[in-house]
Amino acid sequence: MRYVCLIGLALTLSGCALERTVTIVYYPTPPHSNTFPPISEFEANAQAECARYGLVAIHDWDNWTTYQRIRSHWTCVQR
Repeated sequence: MRYVCLIGLALTLSGCALERTVTIVYYPTPPHSNTFPPISEFEANAQAECARYGLVAIHDWDNWTTYQRIRSHWTCVQR
């Protein structure tokens, strides 16, 4: 039983150390909408999401997905 508890504790602690990321999927030429932020505000949104965990967002990569969408990927790192 002791080994089961130690393994469970190790898995729990390793889950806390996982990398946090923010991914934003958008169309490159969307119609104007008040519910979705413009592309220029994506960095501010990623910074706000990472700041919830005391981290800073760094832009990692962009790529094209299906249906002409773009995926913007941000990685949260320590300050």
